[in-house]
Amino acid sequence: METSVFLSHNHADKNFVRKLARDLEAHSIRYWLDEAEMKIGDSLIQKIREGIDSVDYFVIVLSPNSVNAPWVVNELDVAMNLQISGKPIKVLPILLKECEPPGFLIGKLYGDFQRENEYESSFKKLINSLGLVYNKSVLNSTRSTNNLGTAIEKASSINLPLLSKPFYRPFQYIGIPIQKAELETGGKANQAGNIIVETEDCRMLLEAEGNFISFIQIDLKATAPHYLNQGFDSETLLGSLSIGPTELDLERKQTHFHTYYDHKRKLKVSVSCPYDGSPLSIAFSAKYYGM
Repeated sequence: METSVFLSHNHADKNFVRKLARDLEAHSIRYWLDEAEMKIGDSLIQKIREGIDSVDYFVIVLSPNSVNAPWVVNELDVAMNLQISGKPIKVLPILLKECEPPGFLIGKLYGDFQRENEYESSFKKLINSLGLVYNKSVLNSTRSTNNLGTAIEKASSINLPLLSKPFYRPFQYIGIPIQKAELETGGKANQAGNIIVETEDCRMLLEAEGNFISFIQIDLKATAPHYLNQGFDSETLLGSLSIGPTELDLERKQTHFHTYYDHKRKLKVSVSCPYDGSPLSIAFSAKYYGM
């Protein structure tokens, strides 16, 4: 059964939390992170309560930024009340920077992440606390100068938005039933079973084969108009979807078309300019993996 965690934090500690989330995912741990789950129109209180209620562990990142943040305190209250009412959720405090912890957490053992050069040993202890085996090779594979943080910074530098759910890491919808894809994306399938979700920033098409999603294409509207003879940085585009380049292997690179393989998920990932004047697109396919 998949282990899941809720990552409670203050936005000032976002860089650390993104790094932690990426390493948790590398260990096949599902995480709930606000920027990934929230979308325009959502009720903050309702979504947070649903998120906390859906996980096994509540990880709170403690720093001077978070202990005085009303939303973090509220999230901790929700988790503690669920625990008191009998829900099997465990609160795991992580100390990022020295601070005075909330009263609920006094006397608890903390994960100590205060020293950046000891991150790996601290992360190993956290993984063990989740009842899982630490895999150093998986962790190291996510370390590179071309990492997710760099890709996100590149996207931000050209005013390309960091997309949230349902556009966040969209490969997660490959292989799931159409009905579940409708629930996850908020879209409605047409007669062919295909789903289109569109905002002012992007358009996402989820194509079905049988009863399951087999292909996804996202058009990044802010990149239009683009032209076939015009080069682009595909890492920047992947960063807008919170996908780090080190997760993929670059197979081919042409002016208007870059091909990657995601060997972990067995996907072909294409970043391209489909035609002159179009926005740049990112496509995910299980069917054409290895082709």
